[in-house]
Amino acid sequence: MTSIHQYYAEKKDIPEIYNLLVHYKETDLVDLDFPEIDRGKLTHFITTILLKGKIILLKDLDNYELIGCCMFNKSEYFFSKTEIMMIQMIYIKQNYRNFKMVKQIIESVKRQSEDMPIVLSITSGLGVDPVFAKLGFENMGGNWRLL
Repeated sequence: MTSIHQYYAEKKDIPEIYNLLVHYKETDLVDLDFPEIDRGKLTHFITTILLKGKIILLKDLDNYELIGCCMFNKSEYFFSKTEIMMIQMIYIKQNYRNFKMVKQIIESVKRQSEDMPIVLSITSGLGVDPVFAKLGFENMGGNWRLL
């Protein structure tokens, strides 16, 4: 059985997070006609989330491979000063994905949210709505892209 370690990222983890997100784009998102990754912009995004929020990392301890992450930060509704916890993205490599692991990540976000509503927007085009419905998220609409 694989041993998975969950922990919060630090600045030293940025290159490994970058490589994981490149893997995500090149495998799971390859057929979605997204633009090429800009290294500087993605690195800046990771750094900004580390400064303003948190990044949960999942590492396979058997081979020391980073297998997943969740990036989130406090924000506000665009129409109110009421705070929300905004999940920017969740990714777990395909061969490691299971409901228990996603639930564990969401529970970690809940502990950090201080009873704020948690908002998650799925913009990848991947059909994962049933997983998040099972975790208690309410569908508040959809994401649309005009090409």
